[in-house]
Amino acid sequence: MKIVVPEIIQYGVQDAVILDCDYTYGNNTSGLVVKWFFRNKARPVYQWIVSQKPQDMGILRGRVDLTYRASNEPLKMHRALRIVKPNTDISGDYTCVVSTFMEEDSRTKQMIVFVPETNFRLIQNKTNDDTVNVICAADGAFPAPNLTLATPERRLDGVSHKLKLVNGRYSAVASVTLLDADLPSPAEFICTLRILLAKYAVRKEAIYYPGPISTTPEMPTAADMQLAAAIGSKGTSTRTVIALVLLPALAHSLLAGK
Repeated sequence: MKIVVPEIIQYGVQDAVILDCDYTYGNNTSGLVVKWFFRNKARPVYQWIVSQKPQDMGILRGRVDLTYRASNEPLKMHRALRIVKPNTDISGDYTCVVSTFMEEDSRTKQMIVFVPETNFRLIQNKTNDDTVNVICAADGAFPAPNLTLATPERRLDGVSHKLKLVNGRYSAVASVTLLDADLPSPAEFICTLRILLAKYAVRKEAIYYPGPISTTPEMPTAADMQLAAAIGSKGTSTRTVIALVLLPALAHSLLAGK
């Protein structure tokens, strides 16, 4: 028995995904039933009894192409799932169970439907002449992203993390307050966002110059001000930076080095 389930797919990239479950059978096989389970084996989400029409149930009701045929063989025809418009709510373990009157076999594999962040920002919020709040935030990702703050030399200590699930997507914030006296001039900050289950990583970089608050600061956006308020800062100057999206090879190296 062999089960073929995509390990990772990106939301919105493909119209459908196929989960296949191949098996062998003998000449006298009778009573063959194929069932698919999602996350647990309490209730199937798909069932095909040979000589009957396949059925989709539970979370997959109305989301499976019941006309799809994985094979022209009568005992293998509807063994596979073709899920239309896959969303993040169908991320998890899938188990295929094939049974006859004589025996039963099963296999399980995980599929993750991941969503890249829709908004990723690195903010330097200077609260007074001696300190700076470094805030990294991301919205709209799935599964939950991991944010790390670092300099080129080391990962920063004392970073606080917040994570919130909003409409099936995660918002994450990492923040730390640093003393100007502890920083070189200029100082470089790096925020890395990783979605480990999706083998995905991006990062942002910012250059910071310790010293008095600028008398002509760049005007922050409304979203930046709301974020700064949520962190609890009372700064008068906020500077934002531009994103640097990692090439696949660099993303892979970041994950490998974690």
